[in-house]
Amino acid sequence: MRLLPRRDRALEAASSAPVVSSGRRRPSWPGPRIRSGTPLEVAELAWVGAGVSREEALSIPSVLACRNLIAGAIVQMHLYRFRGPERLDADYLTTKPDPSTTLPATLGGTVDDLIFAGRAYWLVLERDSEGFARRARWTPVADVTPRTRSTGGSYEELLGYTVAGVADELAPDDLLRFDSALPALLDVGGPALRAALELEQAARRLAAVELPAGVLKNEGQEVSPDEGAAIADDFQARRLTNPIAFVQGMSYSRENVSPADLQLIEARANVATDVARMFNVPVSMIGASPSGNASALLYSNVGQNLTTLVTTAVAPYLRTIEATLSDAYPRGTGAAFDVPAFLRSDPQAAADYVTGLVAAQLLSVEEGRSMLGIESAPAPSGDLTPGGI
Repeated sequence: MRLLPRRDRALEAASSAPVVSSGRRRPSWPGPRIRSGTPLEVAELAWVGAGVSREEALSIPSVLACRNLIAGAIVQMHLYRFRGPERLDADYLTTKPDPSTTLPATLGGTVDDLIFAGRAYWLVLERDSEGFARRARWTPVADVTPRTRSTGGSYEELLGYTVAGVADELAPDDLLRFDSALPALLDVGGPALRAALELEQAARRLAAVELPAGVLKNEGQEVSPDEGAAIADDFQARRLTNPIAFVQGMSYSRENVSPADLQLIEARANVATDVARMFNVPVSMIGASPSGNASALLYSNVGQNLTTLVTTAVAPYLRTIEATLSDAYPRGTGAAFDVPAFLRSDPQAAADYVTGLVAAQLLSVEEGRSMLGIESAPAPSGDLTPGGI
């Protein structure tokens, strides 16, 4: 039997009242520690991406779109328990781990932390009679500080955690730690994110500056600034009432500045393509320009793009959450996302997916029909000759 960890008053108080996150703070350490998933923790430091915070990264439209695609796909998938081939009844961890909020909100925060910080935490609120986690609350990664002791080399021994809002240090078992197999976006995407931010700021500056529609150039005797302003005002006033303008000793040229020049459309499209590649998201799904090597998003390839999104961008985070929750259950019991049910939202993609599994003899025809929500075919009986059915 697994022993219950130390239960202090602060932890019990945290589980008794609803909690609303008050926002995210920057970590107090210089960079996140890379995780190992054991009581040992790698001491390698990774600097936060060129000074780009999560909030700044999300101000980039392409980053927000990719984040929402990944998190949005995961929160739509059903989470269930299983033991071997058998599905088990739902429990709190797979339906409502946090009594103060919904499962989609918990999963959304978890995926967000995995994307930007490379790890996420759930604070254990309640345990069952055998000591396994029964309810837990997503805790922003910036609120959790690991307490370690150096043992030499690349690893440090994990002693516990300090969590914002909890007075005492918590034991390692008091938190479920989700360790992503992918590097954190803020660790490796700094230069690209910084360039995207500067480009967005430049586009806003150009859009906020009113350029003149035309220029009057003095080709005669020099005039004072006041006289020049009076001439320009008089020219503008006459142009409002008369389509024909007359200028003496001056020439008029019209400025041709296109909206594409003001909004830096081509450069921003290239940045959007780079961001999509960092997230492993199909470029066309965030509306990036073909100039950034994007393909057109047509109805015929929507299902293919959705499958690509799940297998390349979403699957690593699904596996991280599944593996961590499975470790929180007794041996032999695991947690998984119902990916086929999500793909069923696109009938063609779901049919192709199931047909491939049946063709590879990984599923029977009856199992494939069940995955597609089609009732099992009744056994043939009676007269099956034409006209006899």
